[in-house]
Amino acid sequence: MMEHELEQNVTLRPVLSLHGYAMDFSQKPGKATYRFRVESGEIEIHHHSYDGVAGLWCLPPESGDKAVTVLHSGDEAEITFDSRVHDTEPDYIEISNHHYRKPAVFSFQQVKASA
Repeated sequence: MMEHELEQNVTLRPVLSLHGYAMDFSQKPGKATYRFRVESGEIEIHHHSYDGVAGLWCLPPESGDKAVTVLHSGDEAEITFDSRVHDTEPDYIEISNHHYRKPAVFSFQQVKASA
């Protein structure tokens, strides 16, 4: 049994700042469930599989997970990521600020993991 991780707080800058508006949330292959709480702003969670022909993470997740999830201020959600390897590369998961001029403040905590 895995111990629950501590809740982490994150502030993403506005998109127009060009830096600090997104964070890499990729994980090793397997399933993991996280609880997200959005304090202010909106966040987009992107989950993509690698396309070896294009050389980019641009395919929908091979696992069938949603490619994009948007959470708004006040939202709380538990999201399970089923990260896999496709065309020799692990899935890429990114969390980004949805707004161009306002910061996004949220917290997350891993609540379950399985290989």
